[in-house]
Amino acid sequence: MQKNLTPDKKDMKLKLSDLQEKINRLETLINTSMVFSSILDLGELLNIVMTKAEEVMEAEASSVFLIDKSKKELYFITARGEKGKEAKEIRVPMGKGIVGWVAEHGRPLLVPDVTKDSRWFKGVDKKTKFVTRSIIAVPLISKGKIIGVSEVLNKKGNRNFNENDLELFEALGNQIAIAIENASLYTELDELFLSSIRAIVEAIDAKDPYTKGHSSRVVEYSLLVGEALADISKDELKQLEVSATLHDVGKIGVPDRILGKTGKLTPVEYAYMQRHSEFGSAIIEPIAKLRELIPNIMHHHERFDGKGYPDGLKGERIPLFARIICIADSFDAMTTDRPYRKKRSIQKALLELERRSGTQFDPKLTKIFIMVCKRRKLT
Repeated sequence: MQKNLTPDKKDMKLKLSDLQEKINRLETLINTSMVFSSILDLGELLNIVMTKAEEVMEAEASSVFLIDKSKKELYFITARGEKGKEAKEIRVPMGKGIVGWVAEHGRPLLVPDVTKDSRWFKGVDKKTKFVTRSIIAVPLISKGKIIGVSEVLNKKGNRNFNENDLELFEALGNQIAIAIENASLYTELDELFLSSIRAIVEAIDAKDPYTKGHSSRVVEYSLLVGEALADISKDELKQLEVSATLHDVGKIGVPDRILGKTGKLTPVEYAYMQRHSEFGSAIIEPIAKLRELIPNIMHHHERFDGKGYPDGLKGERIPLFARIICIADSFDAMTTDRPYRKKRSIQKALLELERRSGTQFDPKLTKIFIMVCKRRKLT
């Protein structure tokens, strides 16, 4: 009796092991679906998904290609593994290699040994010095169209990929295609939103020939500081960009006779001009997407020593992005011609920033701005 039971127990263990593997893979698909719904940055999204794919299928490397229709080539948008950085520089002609074949035919491929497959393109390995042994490649299809290819390379332990691996990776490929489409739509909508804002601001800047292009330059200078801060995320940089773009939007509420006055403003006119930060905050307050940016716009004329306006905030009580915009705004003002004075040289403007560091400007941020300007040879 015991002899008859032994094979059954082994068979049961194999079935349980197979069931556990399927559960793990189902969990992977559920987890990636949840990731897709919460992350809209395509680079971050694909890195997370492909990391998980490598882990579940025990692959050494992975990549995602998109199709450049104008050049009839595939290019990397994600390349993971030891030689991922080098791989990103490579383009693969449509129809060439395994990924090119998958892109052209729209069918998945499981290639246990690439050296025995005539479709294998050796150019990538030659460029990266990576040794490819086996590949699973699946087409990325969105709305019935092939938009790219995803692949995993080399199962660890010198083992071969199997049909279960292919099945899972096909399911992941479907989700990746949807994610790329969603991220692209989000990017397009976000760019449309930013373009609309820029158009409004440029119209305001154009009311005064002396400030034409001012807002776009303030954005550029603000991002120089933001990008140099290690703890600023991509989303926060976007907030800084939009805040800097809109910092003077309140000037739409200032009469043209004040904005375009060539002589010195009277105390009453100056007081009215100062209210542009309040006007700007009032303009964007009804827009839910922009409401959190109000402090950056309201307080970009505060001074580090507390002698600014509108509320006389001091030091780090002034929002970080408002402190950054204050430096960028002042630097641009100093380096462009105004009705009441000629522009200063960049070198002299930087010296003036340094002189006012700790009084008008945040000293740490001023130091960063000057350092980045010199590094980028703006001087």
